[in-house]
Amino acid sequence: MRRVLVVFSFLLVFFLLFGYFYLPSESMSTLYQRIPEQVRQNSQLVAAYYYSQTGFNGFREYQFAFYNPKEREIRIYTFKIIKLLKFIPTMRDDIISCEAPFNYSALATSPEKLREFKNCDNCRELLYKDTIYRNEEIESIYPSIEEIIKGKENTTYVNLVLTKDGEISTGKIVERVGDMGILRGPLGYGGLLHLPSSMSASWRGVILEFITGDNGTINVIAHYPGNITLSTTAEVKAPSNKTWTLEEVPLEIITQKLKSEELTTNIKGSLRFELSITREEGRIEAWTTWVNPRKGIEGIWRIYPQGEIKRTEFKRFSGYVCTWYGSNILEKLP
Repeated sequence: MRRVLVVFSFLLVFFLLFGYFYLPSESMSTLYQRIPEQVRQNSQLVAAYYYSQTGFNGFREYQFAFYNPKEREIRIYTFKIIKLLKFIPTMRDDIISCEAPFNYSALATSPEKLREFKNCDNCRELLYKDTIYRNEEIESIYPSIEEIIKGKENTTYVNLVLTKDGEISTGKIVERVGDMGILRGPLGYGGLLHLPSSMSASWRGVILEFITGDNGTINVIAHYPGNITLSTTAEVKAPSNKTWTLEEVPLEIITQKLKSEELTTNIKGSLRFELSITREEGRIEAWTTWVNPRKGIEGIWRIYPQGEIKRTEFKRFSGYVCTWYGSNILEKLP
């Protein structure tokens, strides 16, 4: 009897340790086939992403971003294998769908390239424009602020935004508070395709220029990796007291803050990070904001004029909502 108990105890410990360290793997090509055939036929694959993290809170994440040119819709499929009760693997899937402000056909990539994904532990892989980038290669493909604004000193801006994500996503991040589930604290732009980042280079990302156009309109230009530029026009008008030019902006100071260890350390592990340069109450201001739902915090830092980092706690992280500026003149300007 004692020998049986010893053997049983050994097996129990073995399976617990096995469950602790083991995470099952799925191939990107196999999971791609689980997406409805109608979506695969009528939409273009514009990006795919694999992210693995092992250990106590290990998970494997597989993502696919589709663009439907006819419906002008961006759709993100996420499959995630996580550890339930820290040691029992379970798979969850999620779908985000938004009306797209841009024509993402320029980002279309071949589904055949999904076969080149190699599942690995504690790594990242991004399929973008028929090339698979791994780990820190992903961060290096994004344009920097210096590259985008070069030679545009006389351009009239309403806003200049840099955005980064911990995964492929779209829509605004929101928080729910109170018994009624009131939404607050939106961060992001509905329908914008957010691409993944390790948050190691806060001066690189998808960059949005909000530039004044004819008759006071706002031209929105999105800069994606590989010198790909997408554009649209917002229906809201650009008030003259909000516009500015790069000659008024202390870019050297802003860039220095973006590259500071203080900021890079604070945004590590965030789901979303944004820089925004605007004119507020007559002066130029540069703000950085980041959201870390695992820690339950939102961090805000006014990097120009110099301010302190402030953190607020989330009551409940809700996810994403999809809206885009331009449909309502009373909406807050971008």
